[in-house]
Order: sequence, then C-alpha cells, then structure tokens
Amino acid sequence: MSSRIASALEDLMQHGGAEESVLGVARRGVVTVTSGMSSGTGWVALGNGVIVTSWRTVGFQAEVTLSTEEGRRAAGRVVAVDAERDLAFVLPLEAIGSAPLPLRADPLPRLGEAVMTLIATPGDTLVTAMAVVCAEGRGGELAALDPDLGVRAGRGGSPVIDAVGRVIGVITTARRSGRDPLDRSRCVLPVGLLSRDLRALDVPAEGLGERTLIHRCPGCTEAFSADNDRCESCGILLPHAYETESPGAERVVRDALVALGLVANKARVGPRAWRIQHRALGGDATPSEVTVRLDSVGLQVILRVPLVRLPSANHEPFYRLLLTANDQTSGVCRLSLAGDVVVLSFSEPVSAFASEHDVAAVFHDLVRLADQYRKVLAELFGAEPLRDGSW
Repeated sequence: MSSRIASALEDLMQHGGAEESVLGVARRGVVTVTSGMSSGTGWVALGNGVIVTSWRTVGFQAEVTLSTEEGRRAAGRVVAVDAERDLAFVLPLEAIGSAPLPLRADPLPRLGEAVMTLIATPGDTLVTAMAVVCAEGRGGELAALDPDLGVRAGRGGSPVIDAVGRVIGVITTARRSGRDPLDRSRCVLPVGLLSRDLRALDVPAEGLGERTLIHRCPGCTEAFSADNDRCESCGILLPHAYETESPGAERVVRDALVALGLVANKARVGPRAWRIQHRALGGDATPSEVTVRLDSVGLQVILRVPLVRLPSANHEPFYRLLLTANDQTSGVCRLSLAGDVVVLSFSEPVSAFASEHDVAAVFHDLVRLADQYRKVLAELFGAEPLRDGSW
C-alpha cells in the first residue's frame, strides 16, 4: 500500500473529529461474537439488529454472546448460516445500542481502492487494519486485499469499510474460485453478494427469532447437522467450523474415529483437536476423556488422557515415580505434566497410525493403562483422579 493512499484514507476516516469520524461511527456498529471457546468479529447490518459474522465464528452453535467495545453485552441467536460462503447472521435478543452500518452494494470493491477493516480481539478491543483492494472480484467472485490480513483477521466476519464509512464487503475464508482448496487467505465477499440474504432477514425481529436454524450441504443444498461427517443425500464430506491445513492427516483421524463408531465432526474441538469419551475393554466402567491432536505440521497423531492432579505434598517421591514409570512401565506412552495435571500421552506418525495399527486397540490400551496409573497415583499420594476436560 502506498503511503499516499494510506494517508488519504486515514485523513478521511478521521474527518469530523474523534467522536463523529468515519472510523468512530463504524466502531460503534462492530461487535465481538463469542460462541463457546471461539470468538470473531460481527457488524450490525440491518435496522432490526441483525449482525453479519462468519460461520467459522459460530460453528454449529445456535446461541452466542455479543459484546461491544463500550462493554455492553447481550445474548444472540444465530438465525441463518451459509457454511460454503463462511457466513452467519445473528439476531441480538436484547438491545446493544449499535446502529446498522451503511452498505455499498455498488460499485463493487475497486482495484487499488484503499479500505479499512475493524477486527475484534480477545478483551473486546477492536483492531484497525488498512489495506488496498488488489483483486476486484467481478462476476460473483470474491475480492482480495493487499496485504492479506491472514491470521490477523481471526475467524473472519470483519467489515471492509470504504473512505466514507460504507461497508463494501465482509472478510471471509471461503475459497476463491480456481484456487487451491488449501488456500486459506482471507478474501472479501462483496456486500452486493449478501443482498438476497439480507432482504430475507429484513423482517420484524419477533418473527425472525423463531426461525429454525438450518445448515445446508454445499453440494446438494440438503439440510445437514453436526452429527454427520458426510451428506446423507450426496455423500460429500461436510464442512466444519474448524479446519486444518493437513487434509491427509485430518482424514486419518476422521477414519480412526469412524472405526470407533464416532462422528469426527461432532467430536471436533479445534483446528487440530478432537475430544472423545472412551472406555477400555475389560477396564474401569467409567470412560476417560481422550484428546486426539495433530501436531502443527500434520505429521504426528497425539493421544492424551488426564490422570490426576498434582498432589499437595510429597512432590519429590511423586516425580521420582513418574520418571521411573517412564523408564520401566509406560512403554511407548509417556507421563508428563500439563500445568498441575498429570497426563498420559501416546504419539505416532500419521502414516503408521493409519496403516500399521488396529486403531481401536490403540485407544483401548491407552485408556486401560491410564486407569491403572490413575488408581496407583490416587492410592499412594492421594492425588485427585481426573477423567474429563475439567482440568
């Protein structure tokens, strides 16, 4: 971005004083959308309060929390989603004091146009980022920005604002046509391509909140739920709010969970993490939580099971026992500390996990060994047993 364009845009954004500047007005229409452990950016688009955000922010949740930069909070209900375009629309269930931002459906984002976006971050602080449109996105295509905001844009949903404060698009992780499926650059979905969605939602809020939330398959448009990995009608793999950049490794984990009779989409808790409850054959009647992770480059599958909390006393003999167990009894598994929690972990190359082992046996053996260690550590040291994600 040239310094001349950036300077001109900044001057326009600040025109009118700090309180009534273009940027100041825009900030009041932007909110943080929180869904479980996920959060992203949203902005008020309609007079009835409907907020545009990204589907990757809300995932399969129907209820979210909205918060403004001024500290106001309200519950929100997801009333419409489009997983293929990475869009979600949220209705506030109480007033948040934010007016809708003006929209510019035409002209489309123009090549070389200087723009600004507001990005929600943890703590409800909005970060301002300037960029230039480097691809116009005509013919229904997505536009692109330079610099690519990448991870700065979080889970998407941020409004892209022109020099006079109008929203010309929304940051999305939907794939641009003709690009590699792994191209995860944040692109701009022009407001003009949202017109039909917004018209359908521009109704009294009372009736809108009673609508049933429907997720539709991007292949055949049939309804689907998070309880399925594949569309029951056309058979394609269904999208998930979390994705990894290692589709081959992700497929290994999905197939492993299917072998256990589990739905990977339903068990997924992060871009490279799944969480299940598993009971070892012939083991304790109470299941243990197993977290399945892929390393950052998708080369290793890592299984972890919580055992006990660190005891309040006798730390030296406790640590000595852990070290001895790692040398003599744990085999390919390892005992380690995660904060004040002892965990049992197993790591295997993705290729070996997929082809050289009975997946069910790996889970059974890990959980059975965890049951044994948990019992010993609790009896000898009074350590608090753990079986789930409460740690």
